Amino acid sequence: MFRQRTTFNQHRNPRQGGFSVVEMTVVLLVIAIIAAFVVPQIVVYMKMYRLGIAARNVATALQRARYLATSDNKRAGINISELQRIDIEEYDSEGLAEPQKRGAVILPEGIAISDEAPRKVAFDGRGVVTPLPRESPTIRINGADGYYTVVTVSPTGQITISDSKRQ
Repeated sequence: MFRQRTTFNQHRNPRQGGFSVVEMTVVLLVIAIIAAFVVPQIVVYMKMYRLGIAARNVATALQRARYLATSDNKRAGINISELQRIDIEEYDSEGLAEPQKRGAVILPEGIAISDEAPRKVAFDGRGVVTPLPRESPTIRINGADGYYTVVTVSPTGQITISDSKRQ
């Protein structure tokens, strides 16, 4: 009528204490093999991500300068003062005063603007690149390991970002 209550530990074999060294080694080996394939891809993805962010920041600076020019019917533009810094400037309509700084973009570490990129790109009150260039200004942004992307400004003020490429 009365039964003794059994617990989980009473039915367990005393020799089954956990995982063997061989089982643990196999699991760690599988994890190491997966990591050997995944980690380099993650590193490349992070570099490409940072390059894409830098390109979008440059395009945003150009769009901001174009917006300033069209909203105030003045000249505004960007000035690449260093290879990792872009200043957004608004120009005096008579050209007598110094440009007013309206913002700046600092590129992430390891990302730089090419030496061949134009140092200034300006827009007039209509949003058109001024002075009107023969070719669309292109700003090449160099990343790590030879990857780069190009931000192009058409003479009418349209801004496009190319896909990242490798030299």
